[in-house]
Amino acid sequence: MPVSNISENKSLTVKEANNSIDKEWIEFIKNYDECSIYYHPVWLRVLQGETNQKIIKLVCRDNSGHMVGILPLQFTKGVPFGLGGIAGAKRISSLPRTPVSGLIASNEDIADLLISKANEISKNKSNHRLQIKSFNDNLNSNIKDLSKHFWREVYFTDIPKYPEEIRFGNSKNHSTIKRAVNKAIKSGVTIKYSDSEIDLLAWYKLYLDTMKFHTSPPRSLGFFKSLWNNLKSKGLMQLALAELEDGGGKRIIAGSIFLNFNKTVVYAFNGSNRKDFELRPNDLIHWTIIHDAQKNGFEVYDLGEVANGQDGLAAYKQKWASRILKMYHYYCPDYEEKNENEIDAGLRDGLLRKLWSILPPKITSLIGTQIYKYL
Repeated sequence: MPVSNISENKSLTVKEANNSIDKEWIEFIKNYDECSIYYHPVWLRVLQGETNQKIIKLVCRDNSGHMVGILPLQFTKGVPFGLGGIAGAKRISSLPRTPVSGLIASNEDIADLLISKANEISKNKSNHRLQIKSFNDNLNSNIKDLSKHFWREVYFTDIPKYPEEIRFGNSKNHSTIKRAVNKAIKSGVTIKYSDSEIDLLAWYKLYLDTMKFHTSPPRSLGFFKSLWNNLKSKGLMQLALAELEDGGGKRIIAGSIFLNFNKTVVYAFNGSNRKDFELRPNDLIHWTIIHDAQKNGFEVYDLGEVANGQDGLAAYKQKWASRILKMYHYYCPDYEEKNENEIDAGLRDGLLRKLWSILPPKITSLIGTQIYKYL
């Protein structure tokens, strides 16, 4: 039975939309503070290009034709042979390979319609499970078998209106960060915002080493080139690099990609040379980005989530964060596996961890590229 094109509830109508509504979509999400870059049509295009899997834009309108709710979705292929558990299952997700990009709705009735439409689509796509990511721990819906599972904690820093009000926790914590920043500066570390794709290639090598250390599959170089080509020119992306004087020149010792939209700056990807950690380049990067974000009118710094078992990374992000939110994944139908993080957990366990640690970075890049095609 084909998927119906319209879901109705009196004065509300849900339809699948094409790219012609992108301008209206952008104006709509600007009205919601929680909408970061991950709701932007450009991000959706990058995701679609990464796997060539269809993006669906569900739009709810009232009887006057005004947009009152949205739900971006994408199909995933699913990892062959059922590997990876629920994280590698065939899904229609909002959104895969994205920290959060769930539904945006003016009220619960609109949210219910959008979820119901998404569930209808998933049921008509063989073996695909609906997945919705949300900070809402009580996502009401008429779908009886929509289940909630805690995923991870996400770290945020609220950026004040005035620079002198920027503080990181209590006085002791703030002083510790300030000392680290001063050490980086005194050591000759400087920060630059790069406009060179050559810098992106150099940074990618550091990123591969970092992901290898954390035993996590890296995103492909093609993915980052797509970010660069689609977001950089629109002012939606920054590559901040920490450089150090070295033999008359400068070398990159750390760098991070930041995604900017609406009121939020997202700390998205990092690559660092662990041998230079004592110079505290990442502290200087965060300090610089947060202060520059304040000058440019941003109100939230999204430090992102941390996978289970990465306690050191969690502690590092927590020292910058002013609040921590719990992220939930909703599924329909439910699943029986206990470990939703099976892909990350598998890499960090036993023999696989040892094998991963000895692989050349280029090989881990190839493996990551293949893994993400199915996630």
